[in-house]
Amino acid sequence: MKTSTISWKSCATAFALLLSSYPLLNAADKEKGMEEMWGEDTVAINAGHPSLKWFVEDKYAMFIHWGLYSDMGGIWNGKTYYGIGEWIMHMAEIPVDDYKAYASQFNPQKFDAKAMVQLAKAAGMKTIVITSKHHDGFALFDSAASDFTVTKATPYKRDLMKQLADACAEEGIRFGFYYSQNQDWTEPYGGNYKGERPAGYTPEDFDIYFNEKVVPQVTELLTNYGDIAVIWFDTPGSMPKKYSAKLVELVTDLQPDCLINSRIGGGYGDYVSLGDMHIPPVRPDVGVWETVDTTNDSWSYAWYDQNWKSPKLICERLVQVVARGGSYMLNVGPKGDGTIPAPVVEALTASGEWLAENGEAIYGASASPFDQGFSWGDITTKGNELYLHVFDWPVEGILRLADLRANVTGASLLHDSSTVAYQQKGTVLEVNLESQVGREMPLIPVVKLTFDGPVQVSNQATQIDGITTATLLAEMSTVEDCAIEESRWMEKFGEWKHDYYVEEWNSEDAKAVWELNVLAAGEYLVSIEYSAGNDAADSEWVLSCGDESITFVSFESGFDSNKSFQPGPPRQRNFVATLGVLDITKVGVNHLELAPRKLMGRGFGVKRITLTPYR
Repeated sequence: MKTSTISWKSCATAFALLLSSYPLLNAADKEKGMEEMWGEDTVAINAGHPSLKWFVEDKYAMFIHWGLYSDMGGIWNGKTYYGIGEWIMHMAEIPVDDYKAYASQFNPQKFDAKAMVQLAKAAGMKTIVITSKHHDGFALFDSAASDFTVTKATPYKRDLMKQLADACAEEGIRFGFYYSQNQDWTEPYGGNYKGERPAGYTPEDFDIYFNEKVVPQVTELLTNYGDIAVIWFDTPGSMPKKYSAKLVELVTDLQPDCLINSRIGGGYGDYVSLGDMHIPPVRPDVGVWETVDTTNDSWSYAWYDQNWKSPKLICERLVQVVARGGSYMLNVGPKGDGTIPAPVVEALTASGEWLAENGEAIYGASASPFDQGFSWGDITTKGNELYLHVFDWPVEGILRLADLRANVTGASLLHDSSTVAYQQKGTVLEVNLESQVGREMPLIPVVKLTFDGPVQVSNQATQIDGITTATLLAEMSTVEDCAIEESRWMEKFGEWKHDYYVEEWNSEDAKAVWELNVLAAGEYLVSIEYSAGNDAADSEWVLSCGDESITFVSFESGFDSNKSFQPGPPRQRNFVATLGVLDITKVGVNHLELAPRKLMGRGFGVKRITLTPYR
């Protein structure tokens, strides 16, 4: 049987217009979609870079998106533009001169650098990275290379980045810059310029923009603000590799300890930045990595976006990222006046209180020995200890883990050290939380398990424990004559979503197989989430495990329109069907197989299968 392969599906969504307008983008590049926008998903990581040590230990950083767009807050000329707040110049098609003129209204008198840094510190974050220049070309710092800066074009006149750099140094927080190296909507030779190009312009004139603005400004950022922990580049597009190489050389010469993310392009970077808002359910095989997320849906402040993440959800997403071996950078979007919305302050403060009690399970922690999480939560590890983060309290008060190559010597709740009962039955460890019912608990209770040696797992198959629901995602399968593909799309305010599907069923010999580690035999109620086009309607499918099987018919799932942000193709809906009860009779390794019985068309995509103990 073939091993799993994941191909990146081109993103035919909100950025179709952006991709078509890139001056340096050829037809082949357009087909690569967001791979080009976000840079490489694998880079030749320099494992010897001294700063990777703090990067993998710190785990948690604050991202800040702030600029003229924050003052607009999603409104231009009295009209609200829904989408990514910092893209309002693009969405509203604001003329370059009008956008530049708006700088005369930017006067963030309530900006308090020290308070912003202290909030990050209270939240448990170790680094701050801020948009020194976003795609609109406006610099939040003093620059000799441009007049479109906070010190020259606004009534505020002061260097915002200097204030923040000084506050970070005072509070012991690492400091870094976001810098848009390719896109510059207000520079005639910059990427995706929004005005009329100068007479005689050719794409090679990008060289003028790069050498006269990018190189001088990056040099200023690396020389005028003290020690810079990271410079975070973005959307390289098809910018030729020589420009990325020049930036690497510049950073290495001026601040050799400064890290560079993979979105610099050209295959460079000291670590990988995954796609926006991507919390991977399965450990990505990309080396050192991070994911960037935000406290609501948009990156910069927008008046309409009130979908604030709760303190518990922030903690859960942090745990999930660390459990998969990554680092988490969480964005805040200050208002135009420099203040951070109250719900963000409250959520970061509360989540920081949880982290202050349970930071042992996060800072310096390693990934879970299991490649995937559990229905009840997730796991981080450190030395001979496992930390079980319980997002959802198990109905029967029991957590089961199997095939751990070590013996437990102690179990307790991390926040108060109270003892937790446990027993090991053969290869299965049972942690009993029944005695903790009714006690006051933190946002996420953490069970600390101490073992007599380093913990390894001998079986990475999905555990079916007879107690909790098991979720089998597409990317957990192995496939034959079909494919695992990623789908990315934007929703209401420009937030990115990521799903994987088993699709492209080429013949009735195709199949997808999930490996199960069955701890408790018995009957399980099976449901499936899928999308199906008209061509795949009335296809017949067989889901089997051992000698037991369920046959079902797929139905057309329909389409959702894609008109809320920018024009794009309709997106296929998902359909959830309960298939019936499957009797799994064998304890130990089993294989759940999905295969067509009568294939009407290739347009059938399986997102997940769930197995729930049937009582």
